[in-house]
Amino acid sequence: MNSQQSFLIDLVDIAKKNNHRYGVVLDGDARWQDTLLSSHLANTLQSTQLNEPTFFQLGGTKRTNCESVSFKQGKRFLGRECQRLICDFRDGFDANSFSSALGSLVGGGLLFILIAENEEQSIAQHWLKGCLSQLYLIDSGGGLPGLPSVIVDDALGDTPLSIPTPFRQQTEAIDMIKNVVFGHRKRPLVLTADRGRGKSSALGIAASQLMRERPLKIMVTAPNSQAVAPIFEHAFKGLPSSTFITKHHLQTSSSSLEFIAPDELLNRINECDVLFVDEAAAIPLPMLKRYVQRHHRIVFSTTVHGYEGSGRGFGLKFQAWLNEVRPGWKPFYLEQPIRWNVGDPLEKWLFDSFLLNVELEPIDVERSKRWIEEQSLEKMSWLHLDKAKLVGAKLVEAALSRHAVPEVDILNEQCHGINHPLRACFALLVNAHYQTTPNDLIQLLADDSIHLFGLFSGTDCIGCLLVVEEGNLSDDLIDDIQRGKRRPKGHLVPTTLANHLGATVAAKQKCLRVMRIAVHPELQGYGLGSFMLNKLEASTLDFDYLATSFGATQQLVSFWNQAGYEALHIGHQRDQASGCHSLLMVKPFGAATEVWYEKSHQRFIQNLSYLVSDSLSAMEVDLVLTLLPSLSIDSISSDEIHLLDCYISGGGSFDGIAVIASKFIIEMSLSHKDEISDLLILKVIQKHRWVQCCDMLDLSGRKQAERYVRDHLQLLLNLHCK
Repeated sequence: MNSQQSFLIDLVDIAKKNNHRYGVVLDGDARWQDTLLSSHLANTLQSTQLNEPTFFQLGGTKRTNCESVSFKQGKRFLGRECQRLICDFRDGFDANSFSSALGSLVGGGLLFILIAENEEQSIAQHWLKGCLSQLYLIDSGGGLPGLPSVIVDDALGDTPLSIPTPFRQQTEAIDMIKNVVFGHRKRPLVLTADRGRGKSSALGIAASQLMRERPLKIMVTAPNSQAVAPIFEHAFKGLPSSTFITKHHLQTSSSSLEFIAPDELLNRINECDVLFVDEAAAIPLPMLKRYVQRHHRIVFSTTVHGYEGSGRGFGLKFQAWLNEVRPGWKPFYLEQPIRWNVGDPLEKWLFDSFLLNVELEPIDVERSKRWIEEQSLEKMSWLHLDKAKLVGAKLVEAALSRHAVPEVDILNEQCHGINHPLRACFALLVNAHYQTTPNDLIQLLADDSIHLFGLFSGTDCIGCLLVVEEGNLSDDLIDDIQRGKRRPKGHLVPTTLANHLGATVAAKQKCLRVMRIAVHPELQGYGLGSFMLNKLEASTLDFDYLATSFGATQQLVSFWNQAGYEALHIGHQRDQASGCHSLLMVKPFGAATEVWYEKSHQRFIQNLSYLVSDSLSAMEVDLVLTLLPSLSIDSISSDEIHLLDCYISGGGSFDGIAVIASKFIIEMSLSHKDEISDLLILKVIQKHRWVQCCDMLDLSGRKQAERYVRDHLQLLLNLHCK
């Protein structure tokens, strides 16, 4: 025990010199683990003479001098600091909670992980055990690992490397934020950073300095109000005389800082001097573009790798668009951590373990394009990836492939390290989706109902699908779901259909839901996503219908429509993660499914025709336009065309033809969607007031707006009469 305590003392000493954090795994019986840990914590308190507890505990029985939460409540430690973090994996494990808690551990600190002895291992636990083996393992048998090296400055011999000032980059970021206000218009700033780099606090500090220097109205938006709490906290510290009007509205005598929801922001034009958009990658791209067009002084910030998730599609798509419309925009990447030194081994271990930092590997793009152009997609390998063998660094060909795939042997040989198929698939998912969280990987490995498919060009992974089996529910469970008594874990589509549309048969049947779909960015737009869906459909003979649910955007809805999926349910409120309305779409197989499917589709149409002017009245115009063709109606009559023509010529009133105009626009959306203007959608379909339409489209008043309505209806009428 003494040698083990000495090892921990030496490890702490090196951690402090490097300003790094290290992870220690205690492997042995519970009594030995608790004795060793308790002794180390007591020695630490005695040697440092700390007055406040600096030890956090995640899971397990509460220890003396430790602030303890359950293993699922790691988020409660966000924004706080500790010098020891104890994670009791014997009590349970939640990857998101663990990752969040790890952000509270400061440089010079240690992470202790307690694991159970001789536990029967699932696939997920086997993966996790392999990850834990990369940390410093102390076992009850007395074996000790080697110590890390002290980082030295080569120019000064054995002198420890001086720790860089952690706030230098943050100060630079604050100056750049202020320059958005003081400098030229139409030059947005885009701040990107990994978690723990002081991005949100930089926004808050900059806000407080700006509000002290001049009268200013600052608005901040984000996917949810919790995300901006650090901004207000740091702004208030810099403005002690300021007052909170509400929890997210800070005001001084001449300036204000106010949070506003992303969709509400679109209805409030020119009400601020500068706009902060935090966690911008989680807000739909069409919304971000409208912000840029309406606000000439704007700061975007987002997380690249985070303890709660990772996603990089934002950088590829949005910043490419900024190059075209705002060529003077400025990027700034915050690299220096605030709480620990660059190169922290524990941070790297975390990202490696949960595949949050996997990068897209170079692929032979020309070969894949050549096969696509030659219509030789059969040369590509469509594989059902066996999770057990993936974790063991092996790949198998599933029964879905009817013919021999020669590339499988090559993939088996090269699937170690960066070429591991699991890493390759996750690289695509992280790139394509905003939040790929630590729990996503664990859920994939632990849940037998989740399957991973990969599309390979040679040994290059160029696309993947993540699907989950759902449905096959009992009558009693379905009845409890419909009466609001139970909400079973999983089974998203069957429970939604049964609960909101009364589709009892759908919940009894077997559904295969597409959770994620991703194609390599250099091969998007070549039909590979549709190709993978067709391959999936050909292999799902045991299922009654395919389904998907996602944050709806015009582009995504159009993609799934083209694949034969129809919308059956839309969420009335925006999803916190995506900032979009969740849309459920289904593709049925067979007569038994068609019956409930047609009834559900008609019910969706009836609901949508009402909701677009009620709870969905703030929905993006392009999305409304994409959903319009589903609102099937009777053909417009000659009498109605005549009344419409009279109004266009200056007769009648808008109120007198509003219903006819709505019917006419829906009919024209089937063949002339691109010719329908935003104004017609806002006024006629979503039924906004004239003043709202004028504000949103920057029109002078009702007279100009109604003249445009007549002009736009005339254009459609000309097309209708051809």
